[in-house]
Amino acid sequence: MGRGGGGGGRGGRSGSPERGPASRKGLFSNIWLWRGVAGVLTAAVILILCIQFVNRSSARDFPVCPLLELCPSGWLYFQKKCYYLSEGEANWNSSQSLCSLHNASLLVIENHQELSFLMKITKQDPWIGLCKRNEEFFWVNGKALDNKLFEVKGSGNCAYLESKGVSASGCYLTRKWVCSLNVSLA
Repeated sequence: MGRGGGGGGRGGRSGSPERGPASRKGLFSNIWLWRGVAGVLTAAVILILCIQFVNRSSARDFPVCPLLELCPSGWLYFQKKCYYLSEGEANWNSSQSLCSLHNASLLVIENHQELSFLMKITKQDPWIGLCKRNEEFFWVNGKALDNKLFEVKGSGNCAYLESKGVSASGCYLTRKWVCSLNVSLA
């Protein structure tokens, strides 16, 4: 057979693309392009979620510096509390009254870290907010002393902080004092 006939060969015009509905190139016809776009978008979403997770977890790992205005001028900040170390001296009751003028109280020690911190920074055995009622020590906030925290030495009714722990003496004696004020970071 010659050239022009309809038999043999590759079924039609050789070298030309097939014509018909399946062969039309349009916006939605290239499935591989759309799979690629979907893959890129999925990867971007996963990356964004990972970045947010890392940012949230690292914010918990590093302490946020408190604002300088949390404590009154001349007070120290430690573990969500402000502390005032007095310059003058007074008896235990007067010391508590002077702390109250600042909406604070004589020091209430809540844990070993706080005790250790205050033993390092205080001098001259200041009053703290611990006094004896009915042979038992209570904090100025009404809570009983947890004897696991420390033992009070001495036979007095009002407690003070010294370099080796906590002792008690007569409440009428004059000493320096430490006020504490709880701070909210919210």
